[in-house]
Amino acid sequence: MPSNIIQEDTCEEVSNRKLTIAVAAVDLIKDHNRIIIDSGSTTAALINQLSKRNGLVVMTNSLPVANALQEIENEPTLLMTGGTWDSHSDSFQGQVAESVLRSYDFDQLFIGADGIDLERGTTTFNELVGLSRVMSEVAREVILMVESEKIGRKIPNVELPWDSIDVLITNNNLSQEQQQKIESHNVRVIRAQ
Repeated sequence: MPSNIIQEDTCEEVSNRKLTIAVAAVDLIKDHNRIIIDSGSTTAALINQLSKRNGLVVMTNSLPVANALQEIENEPTLLMTGGTWDSHSDSFQGQVAESVLRSYDFDQLFIGADGIDLERGTTTFNELVGLSRVMSEVAREVILMVESEKIGRKIPNVELPWDSIDVLITNNNLSQEQQQKIESHNVRVIRAQ
């Protein structure tokens, strides 16, 4: 089998896992909720599912997320953080973005992660973690959307400690031991089917 077909199948499988996670995540959103969608491919998978909800207000720090939101049915009210563009995270970051976020109150934050340290929380390669922490502070519920292969992946920078996370949604490949460890931090685990 040619290598490009293997890559294509792998990308399709990854895409299906992200979609499965997104379908589970949209079930947590009610009509007229005020939500934050952080940058990232897993959180971006949520966008097409939002047409199932009415009257949403959505804040994002991601231009690709903002552009995609304009294409969905029941287009939500869109808010952007602004700030300094960070090409590594493909998003706006910095003090301006943090200040804008602190001006609002949100029901939910949907955020991804580069890795999950079972002891410490979400981890990332990016040292710019301030905006993620402010996002978690201004939202009543923090929902982590992450594929199971990132769980146990320790990266140097802790982004959100477990006490900042309410729900983790992942695909069904999470081990029972990993789930128990995450739940020991008072985090609800949803295995997307």
